[in-house]
Amino acid sequence: MRAKTISISYEPGEFYKTQGHKGGERKHRDRMGRIVNPTGFGWGTVSKPSRITVGIVVKDNYAEVLVDYFFKENWGRLTAGRVQAIKDTIPEELSVIKNETNAGGIYYTVKDADMYDWLAAAKEKR
Repeated sequence: MRAKTISISYEPGEFYKTQGHKGGERKHRDRMGRIVNPTGFGWGTVSKPSRITVGIVVKDNYAEVLVDYFFKENWGRLTAGRVQAIKDTIPEELSVIKNETNAGGIYYTVKDADMYDWLAAAKEKR
C-alpha cells in the first residue's frame, strides 16, 4: 500500500563515559533507552544510536517509520552530509508493509525497492 510522507526527523546518537558503576553491574538499558556497558574500575560507557524517523499517512492514519537501519547498513555512518542528502531526497510517497506485533500493535516498514531508490537518489545528491 502507498503512504504519503509528511515529515522526516533526525535524532543524533550519544556516546560518553561515566563513573560510579558497581562491580556486579551488567550491560543493560537505562530508563531513557541508552545502552550502559560497565568497563571496569567504576567506569562505563553509555551509548544511544542515531535515528531517522519518517512520518507517514496511511489511510488517514498517522504513523512513524524508522529508516535509519537501512541507510546505516547500506551506506555506512550517518554523517552530517549524508543525513542532509537523505532529508533532501525524501520521496513524496513510499510503499509500506503493514506488520503486527505479538501484542496486537500495528507498525509499518518501507518496501526494499523504495528504500534502494531513495538510497540511490541520496548518493547522487551527495
